[in-house]
Amino acid sequence: MVDDDIEVCPADASRWDSLAELFGRAGASNGCWCQYWILGAGYHRRDRASNRADLKAEISSGMAGLLAFRQGRPVGWARVCERDELGWLSERFPKYHFSGTSVIALPCLYVRPPDRGTGVMTALVSGAVDWARVHRKVLQAYPIDPSVERASRNRFTGVLPSFLAAGFTEVGRLATDRPVVEWAGTGDLDR
Repeated sequence: MVDDDIEVCPADASRWDSLAELFGRAGASNGCWCQYWILGAGYHRRDRASNRADLKAEISSGMAGLLAFRQGRPVGWARVCERDELGWLSERFPKYHFSGTSVIALPCLYVRPPDRGTGVMTALVSGAVDWARVHRKVLQAYPIDPSVERASRNRFTGVLPSFLAAGFTEVGRLATDRPVVEWAGTGDLDR
């Protein structure tokens, strides 16, 4: 999948070194290593090495996300996984828990700071939609609505306008500034 000069591809075991390079020593966001939606705030109480090891195991066991590259260099990541794999989200917000394998989630995006605002997030969202289309899955995400007064400045989940522009529909809210959006293709996908 290519968008201008951005290539998006599945993050698998063969691309672990690229993901580790992208996240750097800090593990992207406060040592999270993309464990927040699985563990909740518990990721912060663990050693960063444990978070890193968990993400490496998730990548090694199958497709846990997408990586974006520009001129061969990793510039972005999107967690894309079965909705059921997001334990903390499932426990905290059971209303948005769907069983089965027809719903996947895109709960987190990370773009290398120098590449922010250059289309990387849009390419990752588009790549996730392409993956959902090919695999006949409903794709659910939890972006920030920046139009809400005092909305979180944490934009690692993406922003609502980008998802709406990609054909997602709002189906609810986890919080005032956190909509739940879904992409279901042409409506012929099984839920």
